Amino acid sequence: MLTPQIIETVKSTAPVLAEQGVNITNLFYQKLFKNHPELKHVFNMANQAQGEQSKALAESVFMYASRIDELEALGPMVKRIAHKHASLHIQPDHYPIVGKYLLEAVQEHLSLPEDHEILKAWAVAYAFLAQVFVDTEEQIYAANEEKTGGWRGFKAFNISRIVNEGESVKSFYLIPEDGELVEFEAGQYLGIKLKGEKGGFDEIRQYSISNAPGEPYYRISVKTEAHSANHPGQVSNRLHQAQVGDQIWVQPPTGEFVVKNQDKAKVFIAGGVGITPLLSMLTDQLNRNPNQDLRFIQCVKDQSHHIMKNEISLLKHKYGFEYLSAYEFGEGADHQGYLTPAVLAKWLPNTQADVYFCGPKPFMTSIYNICSALGFAPEQLHYEVFGPTTALN
Repeated sequence: MLTPQIIETVKSTAPVLAEQGVNITNLFYQKLFKNHPELKHVFNMANQAQGEQSKALAESVFMYASRIDELEALGPMVKRIAHKHASLHIQPDHYPIVGKYLLEAVQEHLSLPEDHEILKAWAVAYAFLAQVFVDTEEQIYAANEEKTGGWRGFKAFNISRIVNEGESVKSFYLIPEDGELVEFEAGQYLGIKLKGEKGGFDEIRQYSISNAPGEPYYRISVKTEAHSANHPGQVSNRLHQAQVGDQIWVQPPTGEFVVKNQDKAKVFIAGGVGITPLLSMLTDQLNRNPNQDLRFIQCVKDQSHHIMKNEISLLKHKYGFEYLSAYEFGEGADHQGYLTPAVLAKWLPNTQADVYFCGPKPFMTSIYNICSALGFAPEQLHYEVFGPTTALN
């Protein structure tokens, strides 16, 4: 139970977590994987190498500590993380393991005795939050299992078709081996698992579904990442080497990045491969109501990276919505260079519209700040962060 004393103690640790959180979570992951290497089958080790997972966990722990006295405000964060956990098939018995090594990391980094009141308070606070996640994730698992064609856990799919979409991007059409496909909401993503090679660990990644609901397949469109210390790209490269007929393992669709207000005008702004959930949303909206106020803006490096151009152009020709593009380099688009306040002021005449955007984090931060300056309210701005959930700043 979160007593007033526990809440006060945990809340008092927020400044320390803001300053030392990443160091604490780095130590936590070292301890976790040393003692439970089997969890490397679950965690994204590429994010570990880049430090993104530690940063995301530190931000989440800090937010929990600073707002533990107003837990209803944490609802959106809990739902986003719970959907990500569901794509990894996180189980209730994972939480005590994580709690043990997180508390050990706090104790060791802050040099606290075992019976310190901070550790006692955090043990209770963590157990409370863990139960919230367990309950929320079970709701997601049960809902997906109860849908027509639904299932729980990873299920075998086969790649039925592979399409080159542009520089470094391929689309993969996925068909379930048992023929049972569950419906999804446009904007959601799949947990994709590739079995470990030569005794290595399984690799799980999240990829947005790039086709609209109603098709007899899921389509994911994947950009391959160059091999480097900071961007290993194990899964994307393995997928790009895959062939039709190859087997992969798939979690049911999850995610909170979906259209919120069907009756409002909508703008979709895509940066690079961030187009994937937005294309699904666009196509779905056109299927629902082809006469609504829609606008699609696509930003890419250059003409060779203009992925899905033909598909969107065909939709524009059929339905007549506004389609604008920006290239960082070269000609052939409606704008050359990054999107600026002046460009978006011209391209977004309806400040009452909802704006959905996705792409690299710096791109999304820029879009969020510009749209805010143009008068769009926070509740009109909707975005999806690829990888660990971190704040736009």
